[in-house]
Amino acid sequence: MKFSVDPKLASEGIKVKIASFSVPEVTKRRGSEFQKHINEIINGFDFDELLNSPILTAYKKFHQEAGLPDAMTPAEYLLKLIQKSGMLPNINKVVDCYNIVSAETLLSIGAHDLAHIKGDLCFKYTDGTERYTPLFKDSPEKVSAGEYACMDDEKIICRMDVKQCDETKVGPDTRNFIIYVQGNSETDEEYVLNGSQKVCDNIVKYCNGEYVFL
Repeated sequence: MKFSVDPKLASEGIKVKIASFSVPEVTKRRGSEFQKHINEIINGFDFDELLNSPILTAYKKFHQEAGLPDAMTPAEYLLKLIQKSGMLPNINKVVDCYNIVSAETLLSIGAHDLAHIKGDLCFKYTDGTERYTPLFKDSPEKVSAGEYACMDDEKIICRMDVKQCDETKVGPDTRNFIIYVQGNSETDEEYVLNGSQKVCDNIVKYCNGEYVFL
């Protein structure tokens, strides 16, 4: 698989690292060691500082320009949930492995089942004709021109940095998947790479996974 970032998006600061993973299973139970790791990270959060970070502001600029001013990045959404409940939502162990990194680094991160990705991946602006089925929905919805998205050869797999498609969600039957870590104009390449490595380390340690960077 190849992936690319449209030159216009790249010139506006979007940068991406992708790794391909295999795991023996995708389970929900975290285990005490992983939960301790999550708790240690959460206990170090300064929520006011994180939620007012220039990194989140840079993502919001894209949302506003696309006519989605109320959209929240994954990191902002997670931080507000954690601030309210004191806990990281438990989706499944793979998703939890990258969600805690997203909350910690503010990077937008997504996972997609390789069995349902068709062809290569590209981050580019939409023209409004793309097919996109939101997570947990059965039918496509309209996407406006001027948003940006991660797309395979057939469809949008993630709209902006916010909404994943349903087809590629990681669930109990997933064994092989990719995770992309996306930065913006407020993050340099090293910051994105370091965030990617945190995700990889988590999945190796807590999911018995293997990976290669693409």
